[in-house]
Amino acid sequence: MIAPMEKITILIFHKAKDDFLHSLQELGVVHISQDIKKRPHEGLREIKSSIDRADAFLKAAKKTSFTKSSSLGGEKQSALSVIGEYENINRIITAARDELDKADRQIRNLAPWGDFSRESMEKIRLSGLCVRFFITPVKNFASCVVDENICAFEISRDRTYVYFVVFEKERIVKLDCDEFFYPDLDLKTLQDKARVLTETITENEKRLFALFSKGAVIETYCNEQKSGLNYVTVSSNLTSAAEDTVYIINGWLPQNAKIKVQAWLDEKDVYAYFSKPRVEDDVPILLQNNRFAKLFEPITRMFSLPNYTEFDLTAFFAPFFTLFFGFCLGDAGYGLMILLLCAILWKKAAQDKRPFLTLGAVFGISTFLFGLISGNLFGIELIKIDFMKNVVLLSQDQLFYLSLKIGIVQIFFGLFLKAFSKMRQFGFMASLSSWGWLIMLTGVLPLVLAFLSDAAAPKWGVWASLIGLTLILLFNDLKANIFLRLGKGVWELYGGLTGFLGDVLSYVRLFALGISGAILGLVVNEIGMQLRTIPFIGYLLTFVFLIVGHTANFLLSGLSSFVHPLRLTFVEFYKNVGFEGGGKAYSPFRQIK
Repeated sequence: MIAPMEKITILIFHKAKDDFLHSLQELGVVHISQDIKKRPHEGLREIKSSIDRADAFLKAAKKTSFTKSSSLGGEKQSALSVIGEYENINRIITAARDELDKADRQIRNLAPWGDFSRESMEKIRLSGLCVRFFITPVKNFASCVVDENICAFEISRDRTYVYFVVFEKERIVKLDCDEFFYPDLDLKTLQDKARVLTETITENEKRLFALFSKGAVIETYCNEQKSGLNYVTVSSNLTSAAEDTVYIINGWLPQNAKIKVQAWLDEKDVYAYFSKPRVEDDVPILLQNNRFAKLFEPITRMFSLPNYTEFDLTAFFAPFFTLFFGFCLGDAGYGLMILLLCAILWKKAAQDKRPFLTLGAVFGISTFLFGLISGNLFGIELIKIDFMKNVVLLSQDQLFYLSLKIGIVQIFFGLFLKAFSKMRQFGFMASLSSWGWLIMLTGVLPLVLAFLSDAAAPKWGVWASLIGLTLILLFNDLKANIFLRLGKGVWELYGGLTGFLGDVLSYVRLFALGISGAILGLVVNEIGMQLRTIPFIGYLLTFVFLIVGHTANFLLSGLSSFVHPLRLTFVEFYKNVGFEGGGKAYSPFRQIK
């Protein structure tokens, strides 16, 4: 659900602005609405640069552990010097790695030629001979040196090329092959250079590692810079009045924090008042859900936060999303793998990453249970195992129809939420058209089923369809005249009925993904079992193939099992709810610690 918010307006005297803002930032509750000016404050660029430098240090140091400190105190200069030293060492390492890469390339190029010293080649040159180096494909070598007057010597060859030298005295030799120009440094000198560069990199990496132990100082400095950035941004964008002698702060706070803020304001020499949000206000969104639904809030943010007048759909789609994931993956063995993986990573994970592992465990449980009732365990059909066949509750045909039924349930639930939301926002009359869709489809479904099964159509279905149809035609637009309403209603009926059919059929993907994953698992098992007949190494090959095959199937099916429920949620469900979104997150003006 969305936390109810209160609007707060504060008037402060210009001399008290800085002290008041510092105190308000310490309070850390009020989300301040800012009128961002076109011309940024002069100090913002410098602060942002400091934050970027500190973030770069912390990103490099994230693999090491360091103790967090609560206050920087007089260590600001120490933080700057640490960052400066880090940047200097990093530049040395980067330059050394570039030189090492260059030296390694030269060493690889010289390797086929052996250890030719520059001194030896200089002696040859002084004797009146010129040495040239050539490379040619093996098949072309004989034709290149067919002339008896060419003094050529093969140095080495590999599967593709021959490396040879040609000695010249007076006549310049022309060969139809690539010439290699020997670098200024010989192989031994390059190897010595590479060794020195490697030692330089290793030594400076040790210096960096020692420097990372001061990560707590940098983290505190970075947080204070971010707090300073927030302060400067807010301070420079406050609305002023009375010739800049009075500043106006417009902000938002959760209703449950109103008493705390009111008590704090009573101690300040300012004027403030609270008010309820208006329809046109851009109210920040703070989600407040139970422990289960809270796990799915990152999925909500992947699409968009709701606006303040809408429902937060997180708690409404969470059970469906869990069911969809298990339906799509549908293998009890893969569910156990997810549970085991989440359990192993739980202790090692940071506190802020554990909710993701908990969500993964929920998906693992859903997959395990759905795999049991659909009869699939690592591609093994449980229905063929005597002591497990009673666990299997659903056949393939039943799974197909179940996917359609789940789709109908979620779509109807979405239509109900849409009608209720419209009634809550705009009144009962404005919601009649939405209620009409719900009533009409409730009546149409039994009529369609009766037609397909050659049964008698229920009278209540006919009446429900007519009542819903009337509401859609007459109340789709309360501001339009009756003729325009009828025209809009007919168009809405065409789009709505075809859309409903397409939405329901879209849920067949649940069945399709589940059955495709099961078939792939079955194929992996069959191929793996056939490998057992290979002499000596058959069982080893079977084991390796089963591990690799099921891992690949698990990864591919797992990805699809997350992506397609996202699609069903954000397209089919959100569309039928009439979700608009566009909400901005509640971000209080506070000290970052």
